Amino acid sequence: MNSNILKGATLATLLCTVLTSCEDKFVEYNTNSYEATYDQMLADDGFLKAYITQMERSVILYNDGTHLDSDYQIAYNLCADTWAGYFAPTGTWNNGVHNGSYSLIDQWCAALFDFKYADTMNAWSELRQIAEEAGRTQVMALANIIKVASMHQVADYYGPIPYSEVGTTITPKYDSQQEVYNAFFTELDDAIDVLTDYYNAGNKTLLSDIDLVYGGDVSKWLRFANSLRLRLAMRICYADETLAQAEIQKSLTHSMGLIEDNSQNALIASIPHHPVYQINVSMNNGDCQMGASMDCYLNGYNDPRKFKYAKAAEDGELHGVRNGIITTSWTDYRNPSGLVSAPAGENYHLTWMNAAEVWFLRAEIALRNWSSENVQTCYEKGVTASFDEWGAGSATEYLRDDTSTPAAFVDNVANNGTAAPSAITIAWDDDASTEVKLERIMTQKWLALFPNGCEAWAEYRRTGYPGLLTVVNNRSNGTVDTDLQIRRAQYPVAEYTNNAAGIATALTALDGADNGGTKLWWDKKTRN
Repeated sequence: MNSNILKGATLATLLCTVLTSCEDKFVEYNTNSYEATYDQMLADDGFLKAYITQMERSVILYNDGTHLDSDYQIAYNLCADTWAGYFAPTGTWNNGVHNGSYSLIDQWCAALFDFKYADTMNAWSELRQIAEEAGRTQVMALANIIKVASMHQVADYYGPIPYSEVGTTITPKYDSQQEVYNAFFTELDDAIDVLTDYYNAGNKTLLSDIDLVYGGDVSKWLRFANSLRLRLAMRICYADETLAQAEIQKSLTHSMGLIEDNSQNALIASIPHHPVYQINVSMNNGDCQMGASMDCYLNGYNDPRKFKYAKAAEDGELHGVRNGIITTSWTDYRNPSGLVSAPAGENYHLTWMNAAEVWFLRAEIALRNWSSENVQTCYEKGVTASFDEWGAGSATEYLRDDTSTPAAFVDNVANNGTAAPSAITIAWDDDASTEVKLERIMTQKWLALFPNGCEAWAEYRRTGYPGLLTVVNNRSNGTVDTDLQIRRAQYPVAEYTNNAAGIATALTALDGADNGGTKLWWDKKTRN
């Protein structure tokens, strides 16, 4: 696990680069008679393009020449991907006493924090200075959408984060998560207004020569921005229902609409493999395998997507690994043992947001009677969109299945088997209770979000669904409830030294201890 993250990097040191002027940096260090000058870069939007590209590459980390697959590993795979139930760490680190068993490792928990401020916020701060001076409001609008897409992951990992003062001081205060979400909505609202006016004035493309996601298609960026606003609005529905409904209505009624089919998905396609593939294939003969919860649902439902998501074990079946295993021998839990299933990540998409997620959001909104749409229709469109995205054939028979339930977990290696995490079926049932309907929506949403662990973990914490298997061993020393599972990542230890005043504001806003058991602001639903 050779991360290129700077050991001990903190927000305070990273922000030093933000407070250095763009001109000083580029002129002093990068003047080359064979390359574009600073004035030339300004004239053709060179700086703006470079920073937009940097921001896009930071939304979900991947091997892009700057980052490594191991950066994804410590920022996502060993944190949200594991806590979402998608994967199980099978590296030999500390015999299993680590994030997978709730004994949180500082380097792993700090990675997302450090990367996002070094990449997303650094680039955004530099871009803002240039764009404002050049009057490029539409570019700044695009940058703000990307910033929110990236930074809401940070807020959903930790809770209160530095936001409003980033770029103005090297020791910024931490804003409460409620304040950060309010800022997200303001930024999205303003950006959508700016890009809508830009589009209606006849401008259909923006930075088309460098945009890695939509090739500069403004209409698709607007669909994504509306859909992202919908995601964040539902995230706070238990914490601030009034604001949630207001933001939902803006997205549902906007003239450009939402992501509705897979041709509109927000994704970066120009990568040779998803990082989880490299983590499994090239890192120590397999640093992660498919999670036991995925085993239960994919096998119990005989889901046609299961071998799109995972490779079969030697017996031709899908076998997951349960989190929290403590052992001195990992041989049979790792490739190439053939006893468990590796992620099939060479075929994964680096997806920020897909049509299936949006349809499930719409299903939940309709379930709450916050729209006039038909809940079943939205639910079934979500499942169908996921099947189409993964090339899994028709979803018709799957959606008719009213008997299959998640399977009990059978450990193919040792004795860590356990009962099924849920008894939820697939077919829509109008006679079911509202809570059962919600579980059905969220279960299929969880399957369709794979392998986006950030979003899946956040939605599990928000709603309590789907049912996920608990860890075999909880090594949190009592800070994380085994049944409630982990609720957040802890702050980087270095922040306590380098931004002590900021951390003090964080702990006040967090209203709890800096550990994995403290709930975030939006985590308000009463667990059934």
